[in-house]
Amino acid sequence: MLPEYFPVTIQFIYSFKGPLPFDVYIQRFEGKFTKVYNKNSEHDPEQIYRYEDKQITNLYVTQAEKNIYGVFLYKLVEQFNRGAGEVDKEKMIDVIKTSLELTYEKFADQSDDLGMNIQWASQQVTSALMMMEDNMASAIEIFKALSEDKQLLKHSYMVSLFSLVLAKKLGITSQRNLMGIGLGALLHDLGHTRINSELFSKNNLTPKEWDEIKDHPQLALKIVDHTKGITSDIRSILIQHHEQPNGRGYPNRLTNSSIFPPAKIVAIADAFCSFVSKSAYRETVFTTAQALQMMRDDIGHFDPEYLEVFATAVQPKKKVA
Repeated sequence: MLPEYFPVTIQFIYSFKGPLPFDVYIQRFEGKFTKVYNKNSEHDPEQIYRYEDKQITNLYVTQAEKNIYGVFLYKLVEQFNRGAGEVDKEKMIDVIKTSLELTYEKFADQSDDLGMNIQWASQQVTSALMMMEDNMASAIEIFKALSEDKQLLKHSYMVSLFSLVLAKKLGITSQRNLMGIGLGALLHDLGHTRINSELFSKNNLTPKEWDEIKDHPQLALKIVDHTKGITSDIRSILIQHHEQPNGRGYPNRLTNSSIFPPAKIVAIADAFCSFVSKSAYRETVFTTAQALQMMRDDIGHFDPEYLEVFATAVQPKKKVA
């Protein structure tokens, strides 16, 4: 049986110095891959330039070495989170994007160790906090890098970022609370991995299909059941992020003060990221102003005070000259 391959951006290979702990391949034509770097060898910058001149954007690693590649990425993110050495933010965005793909793949694979997956996910949240450094521009930078991707994991990471933006604007400073909100936001749609993916690309769902999608909060709880690292706060976010102050949300039709405040934060970030990004079921991309206005017009759906605080974060008022 021929090996399977997955893409790695050429910029990612170029940006790292020293030996890479996996073989690297180039795709010559459909189904034909040739090894260009042996494990533990260093890349040739001139060769990378030649590839770029030929409009080659990806190199490849075999599926068999995916775990090695994943551990390599994990160590890089961990190094960044510790603040060890000089780390280029653009490089880290690429690392985080690829690391997220592996993280969500692990969550989708029911045979994997959830405890380790939670540890990986926690690293993504820590990296988000590190990259933001109380700087909205960094969050926007990451957002732009991820916003064109339709995959669930990219949406989830953006929701995590903007949940952290709102949490900080609301005055939440505890690292423990910020980690809980960020991780809950990152995993808020985890239940989608247990639902037929074709439903998310349909424009007109039947009532039965819509009910199936609305089961994803409960499915998320089942996935993380008995998993270390998933606190009661995170579980509350998973189950309540579609509740609405007006009582029209799901699954339990909670109202106002009955809804866990961090779940209200994630609900706002979730809706905003959906409006300003392309999706499988809606090609329209709204501006920040349009998204905020639609959310304001949907009276009772979001906590109004939180929404206005969020608006000041993502669309600050222009200074009067």
